[in-house]
Amino acid sequence: MTFADRDRVLRILIEIDIWDITAALDEAHGIAAVLERAGLRRPILLHGVDITVWPFVELAHRKRWSTRVGLEDGRTLADGRTAKDNAEIVAAAVAILRSVHPGR
Repeated sequence: MTFADRDRVLRILIEIDIWDITAALDEAHGIAAVLERAGLRRPILLHGVDITVWPFVELAHRKRWSTRVGLEDGRTLADGRTAKDNAEIVAAAVAILRSVHPGR
């Protein structure tokens, strides 16, 4: 894809498989900054795996990005318990996405 093709992009997936939360969050912010500087303003879907699932759900919520979760991404809930099924993971993510941040 060339820079001229950027208007054909419908959504951007940021999927980071880094096992250090700080480094993974830095990487996500860095990618978002590059996209912003390039003027590529499209919906972003932020996707984490295992240890980054919940920090990325929270970051997506703060940034008003999309996210996705499921058993294929990780079996642990934000509180450290093992999820009994996919519905429990999705419900936990929905609870985060429905939360209100002060000042918004």
